[in-house]
Amino acid sequence: MKRPIASLTLVSALALSGCTDGETFGTPATAQISQGNHKALDVSILRIAESDFQALPSPEALAKVQPIVAAGVVDGWQEGPALATYPNGPLEHRVILRIKVTQPLKGIKERKTDSDSMIFVELFRGAVIRDDSKKPEEWVPKKSMEDFEKSIPTGTKAMVFAADHIPYEGEVVKPGAAVSADAILTTPPPQGLVFEDQTLVQQKSSGGQTLVGGIEPLDVAGTRSGWAEPKSMDDLIARLKGHGFSG
Repeated sequence: MKRPIASLTLVSALALSGCTDGETFGTPATAQISQGNHKALDVSILRIAESDFQALPSPEALAKVQPIVAAGVVDGWQEGPALATYPNGPLEHRVILRIKVTQPLKGIKERKTDSDSMIFVELFRGAVIRDDSKKPEEWVPKKSMEDFEKSIPTGTKAMVFAADHIPYEGEVVKPGAAVSADAILTTPPPQGLVFEDQTLVQQKSSGGQTLVGGIEPLDVAGTRSGWAEPKSMDDLIARLKGHGFSG
């Protein structure tokens, strides 16, 4: 089960003395994926929770068990809901990634909605900033929508493997930015987001890897896994189509 580090860290931290105003809890690792002297997508903004899951060895294995698979481009980020998940603690904040679908591979075409060219992917937003002058539920997230846009910008090629959104466990205190009633709102598994890094595309030599795992590294299933074989988003799409996923 995947739980946000922001809240888990805070539960134990509140039991300690000597905490100061403005302290950030649950700050994720800040190292960027990079090649040479160039910065690549900063997917650390999504790697903020520990996962206990069975990694699947290839994209087609994941596509087989997920009802929605689609490729497209990042259309932007928006505020997700904030949930009262932890008694007397901070709210659990979410963020929503919008992906404009260009290649529906599974579970999209049969959905006759006004928003069927867009997938909304709900993710954990991460750490909050402690402010002892306010109640914990009023503490604000450390990362803004501008931070997410800077880390994984609009126009980035993306693929999502996901299921329909999982019902919330906690009370929705703040609804976040509006999502239409017929929107395809999804929750991905840890391996369910893949991006193509344009900086790596520009730098790559023949055979170079340009794909980056979002929530988990591509090689989480092992260095000999099928995730390492496709080198670009076009390769990944072609591989899935070759295994029968075409809409």
